[in-house]
Amino acid sequence: MNKSFALHLSVLAYTVVLFIAQNAWAGFDEGLAAYNRGDYATALKEWRPLAEAGNAAAQNGLGVMYENGQGVPQDYQEAVKWYRKAAEQGNAGAQGMLGVIYAEGRNVPQDYAEALKWLRKAAEQGSALGQYGLGGMYKFGLGVPQDYQEAAKWFRKAAEQGFALAQNSLGAMYSFGEGVPQDYAEAAKWLRMAAEQGHAMAQSHLGLMYATGRGVPQDYQEAVKWYRKAAEQGNAVAQNTLGGMYEYGVGVPQDKMLAYALYNLSAAADASKDNKAPQNRERLTESMSRNEIEAGQALTRELAKPGNFAKALDAYLAKAAKKAGERAAREGREAQKIAAQTQKPQAATSDPFPPKPDKVAGRVSCSTRCINADCWRTYDDGRKVKFRAKQKWNPFDSRFEWDAGPC
Repeated sequence: MNKSFALHLSVLAYTVVLFIAQNAWAGFDEGLAAYNRGDYATALKEWRPLAEAGNAAAQNGLGVMYENGQGVPQDYQEAVKWYRKAAEQGNAGAQGMLGVIYAEGRNVPQDYAEALKWLRKAAEQGSALGQYGLGGMYKFGLGVPQDYQEAAKWFRKAAEQGFALAQNSLGAMYSFGEGVPQDYAEAAKWLRMAAEQGHAMAQSHLGLMYATGRGVPQDYQEAVKWYRKAAEQGNAVAQNTLGGMYEYGVGVPQDKMLAYALYNLSAAADASKDNKAPQNRERLTESMSRNEIEAGQALTRELAKPGNFAKALDAYLAKAAKKAGERAAREGREAQKIAAQTQKPQAATSDPFPPKPDKVAGRVSCSTRCINADCWRTYDDGRKVKFRAKQKWNPFDSRFEWDAGPC
């Protein structure tokens, strides 16, 4: 089975919400409520008698619990047993899961014909899982001739039900023109739907769309946003690409240490030859000092802690921004000092105040002259004032300037 498709199905199998019959029998709802709040012992107590009495929805529920080890020891053979009982009664959720198990050969002999049988039954009943699985079989030619149009058809059916995996797959097919006309705007539409549901691969692909301006206006900051969401979930492609954006300062401040740390994370997440993060890291290392490399390694460890990516990244960025502000302020003071030293002194006999401006009815006007922070102002009524200007940060030139303010 195609590796990437198998991985998608595995993720689904362990995060699947119970695909139970919508017309649940009396007594089933109590078990479902218990399952949804994490009370697996009560769910098992409610469902087992129903499952043994032939309730397909309860049988499917037991299959999920045995597969995931929820309230019972994890037992794939027992899971398959209960899935099969439910599937043979026409339970679409169980049929879809049984199809996934046979497609992957997970604790059963891999059998594409058997997988197709169950996935098609589930798909024809409207199961998004079955439709997505069947689309994948057609896309990769598993047990059937490869057929992108048929794959796109089934992906669309599941995607229209809000199934994130199918939305991502359909978006990718539009992006590459597989089974559908190449259409980047349509690709971005489906990828966004999946990305907003938290699908890491869709988030990474949407980041690429924004970075290249395909199907959406080019927007590096928006690209960074979606790459970051995917990187936080451990997506190696997004981690590597986000590292590149920080290395070269694309949509973000240039930061070699952060780039180094992101390359590190990507290399650890994906050791395949296709991942260029190790080469990027080695190339970047050549321009880094020993202290910078050690700081990058320390940052890698913080980012890699379970559930700590966002917190560690935000803390690092806040600290980096503070240092950049302090450096800019220091450079501004130095520039002012140099300017003061090179400024010609005002002649002692000359009047530093500027001429009085003409009076305009209903308005107070003035004329101002400044030498660095020292300012002299003449008002239209003849008043003269000497004062000190204030410092104001100029974000466009990244430096502080003297600001005399209005009249």
